[in-house]
Amino acid sequence: MQEVITVVTPVFSGGHHHLLETYESLRGQEMPPGWTWEWCVQEDGTTGLPGAGLPEDPRISLSSALPGRAGVARTMALSRVRGRYVRTLDADDLFLPGALARDIETLGRVAWCTSAGLDLNQDGTTSPGPYDPPGGPLPDDLFFTEQLEDRLSVLAANLAAHTDLVRALGGWPAVTGAETIGLLLVLEAVTPGEFIAEPSMLYRKHDDQTTASARYWNPEEDRARLTVVLDRARVLRQLGWKWPVMSAAR
Repeated sequence: MQEVITVVTPVFSGGHHHLLETYESLRGQEMPPGWTWEWCVQEDGTTGLPGAGLPEDPRISLSSALPGRAGVARTMALSRVRGRYVRTLDADDLFLPGALARDIETLGRVAWCTSAGLDLNQDGTTSPGPYDPPGGPLPDDLFFTEQLEDRLSVLAANLAAHTDLVRALGGWPAVTGAETIGLLLVLEAVTPGEFIAEPSMLYRKHDDQTTASARYWNPEEDRARLTVVLDRARVLRQLGWKWPVMSAAR
């Protein structure tokens, strides 16, 4: 039996036009010996359109459910996850070579990791994240402190973790945005992680992405969802509950 890393992708009808390119970047991953991947694509809604253009591949699992935005879609996908590890990938982004292999290697010693990414601009050029931390083990309060100051240094959607830990934390919070930040902050609160300095993903910048809309950045709503995710992490820190370090080892 091969070990499995599960890639989870939420998608909505109208936001699926790059999904085949996303699949091709996943299909091109060179996996370590004894490992394979599966791809859980979860529609936020019930049109059935986002997955219609994908090829027949037994590693792809498609499902849909009532709309609840990306956080709910990601968590609904957990019902189908078979992998030891779970990895996020948005429907318009692309894996770079070696991304999953580096995640798997890192998750052999820690329970979660995040990695650098490159912005893929509309003219085809790429640019690095300007504030990436150094590669290696992360301080246990780095991202929480940064988010309190509204200067998070990483792309929270570029995350991989032990599946059981994600389940123990309830998956992604049911907020209207910042759900990837929410999971990142609670992972950090309960167990050490690492940052992979080599870029693993192209983050596509385009006018139709959810975070490009003015409505997404409604100030009152943005404050509310960030309050939710920060409070969740803060309470976990106050409780002192920790994920056992031994659980991170294979």
